[in-house]
Amino acid sequence: MNRAPTGGPHLHRNRAVLGAVVAIVGSYYTSKFELSTQLHIQKVQSQRDVFSRLMGRRFVTTQLYVSRYEAFIFSDYHEARWKRSGSHVNSLDMQEAQRFMHRSEDLVFEIVKNNQALFEDLETVRALFPDTPQLRELVTRIWKFKAIKTSSPPQNATVEELIRWKEESVRQLQTPVDHNYGEPIDNLLGYLSQQLPNE
Repeated sequence: MNRAPTGGPHLHRNRAVLGAVVAIVGSYYTSKFELSTQLHIQKVQSQRDVFSRLMGRRFVTTQLYVSRYEAFIFSDYHEARWKRSGSHVNSLDMQEAQRFMHRSEDLVFEIVKNNQALFEDLETVRALFPDTPQLRELVTRIWKFKAIKTSSPPQNATVEELIRWKEESVRQLQTPVDHNYGEPIDNLLGYLSQQLPNE
């Protein structure tokens, strides 16, 4: 006497459904893993991009401030020479003083545009990197850039003394600019380099 096959069509149908469910779940987790991996790769690339932009921004920022303060010093120098020579209306020194003052004012606008881009990069940094107290402190130091003070030309100076004052003022300019504007960005870059994953 032959025995009827066990399970019948219902068992085969259940196995087929279970197989389909397993395949769907497997496909879902595979896709989720691939998407998570892709998002991680994109985030790391975005972190590296903003890091590179900050490196370039550091150079531009310090150069703009050096140029701006140099123009300010040159304007003061020519104005002092103009006053020493009798403050003639058509004096070449007065024209040069005005030209460098306009140059200084133009550079202020360039600095404002540069700082706007810099601050946008800082917001990107805060969005892409873990929000730690150290990161917030480093970013705040850049947001609170402090202006540097330049000395005024010596009173009743000779032309030679004015030249020495101008040259010395320009020579000493790089150090405070690096300290006030370069170092805060350098410190942030040093911190971010430690947060970036290794290649």
